[in-house]
Amino acid sequence: MNHVVWNSHTKESFDRNWNDFLLKYGLVDNKWISDLYEDRHIWVLIYLDHHFWAGMRSTESSGSMHSFFNKFITRNNSLIQFLKQYDNCLRSREKINHKIVVYHIPCATKSSIEAQFQHVYTHKKFREVQTQFRGKVNYITRLTNSALGYSVYEVREQVFSSIFNKFAVTYESVADQVKCQCLLFESRGILCRHALSILSFERVTQVSPRYILERWSKKVKKRHTHIRSSHNEPLLEPRSKRFDKFVFCSQNICKFASKIQ
Repeated sequence: MNHVVWNSHTKESFDRNWNDFLLKYGLVDNKWISDLYEDRHIWVLIYLDHHFWAGMRSTESSGSMHSFFNKFITRNNSLIQFLKQYDNCLRSREKINHKIVVYHIPCATKSSIEAQFQHVYTHKKFREVQTQFRGKVNYITRLTNSALGYSVYEVREQVFSSIFNKFAVTYESVADQVKCQCLLFESRGILCRHALSILSFERVTQVSPRYILERWSKKVKKRHTHIRSSHNEPLLEPRSKRFDKFVFCSQNICKFASKIQ
């Protein structure tokens, strides 16, 4: 089942793999399996790739969060211990962010596009991007159609000795836009190895800013700027201090207003 769901790159290949799966395990007449197939548009990856999921699966986000907080907090912590440990969490996160800004992960290739991502993205996201750069060397590229700056390529990935996965990739030189049939960028926000192989073939040295998402930038603006913490209080920005002052004033206004009938 894992192979059917995760390794089907088109709806046609999913149907083919699904039928092979049913025949192999004698599930052709299984009602539950049949109902599952009828609802494939809400759980099969290939039917969901046109939605942006930021690379997350159902429990991936919460699992990552739990893993981080479990280093500091247990179910036996008192309220006071919880507050102290939460402060330690923030301190640890600040140290991690500082390392991300200061240090760089070496590029895996000589691609200037990879260096472009290295300069902008966090370590974790850049490692995901690097996986695509490493994988693009194993593909065979063939131009199938071209007209007025619009090109269509077929990118072939060898799965077994005589079995290939094929992906259609379009490239518009004027708009500086590339799109792959696998829809990895549309669903996860990362340029796939198929698209990268075409950009390399077209001798593109820098990708359009549309392919570099701010959400994964090392310099993305944090949403918790005004949360007070003992480890960063001396470094509060003037804007944060003004925010605290306005919060205090607004509390007095609310108290006064609440007494008026």
